[in-house]
Amino acid sequence: MNADDIRKFAMRLMKEVWIPFDHRKLGEFYHTDVIGHHRTQTIRLADIENRLSRDQLHWKDQVYDIKNLVAEEDKFALRFIFAATQISSGKRDEVEVVYFYHLNDGKIGEFWTLSSIDYDYFDKT
Repeated sequence: MNADDIRKFAMRLMKEVWIPFDHRKLGEFYHTDVIGHHRTQTIRLADIENRLSRDQLHWKDQVYDIKNLVAEEDKFALRFIFAATQISSGKRDEVEVVYFYHLNDGKIGEFWTLSSIDYDYFDKT
């Protein structure tokens, strides 16, 4: 995939998976053996699915304000501000997030995430 294809892939990932918190399309974007890295954690596909399911129950009115999208052959980086309202409290939260993705065979094979979130964002509960 060239840089333009990668940018389109990244925007589809955000629009089809992350904005609606829809785990059903993960297979279109992630390899089944994907490895993610967040602080000291190793993240697997099941962790991403759990996170999306959990986020669907806890957040509403989510917005991903993409500040940067850098794409090269078989890799891309996203920096965005995520804002959403907690369903339980009505409180609006905002966090800056950076992802670095490596693709192989047109899907995400490995990624790293950096954010100011101070809790275990990828827990399995």
